[in-house]
Amino acid sequence: MPALEPAIEQWKLGVGHDRIKQEWTEISDKLRRRWRKLTWDDVLFKDGSAEYLVGVLQDRYGVDRREALLQVCEFESGL
Repeated sequence: MPALEPAIEQWKLGVGHDRIKQEWTEISDKLRRRWRKLTWDDVLFKDGSAEYLVGVLQDRYGVDRREALLQVCEFESGL
């Protein structure tokens, strides 16, 4: 998926990735629909952010950081 690499680089630099943090309390249902292994404790965490979500996805799904970043970037682009 080379086309996503620039988007990931921008995301890692902080371009636009605070949108998840800004909308965290409103998107808990969307998060749980997208990633069924997330618990309510995960999505109701008061300091939720894109970085937090990347870490939780790595833990819950056993994916590497790059894959978790791709998924979060894709999810965020749909907000």
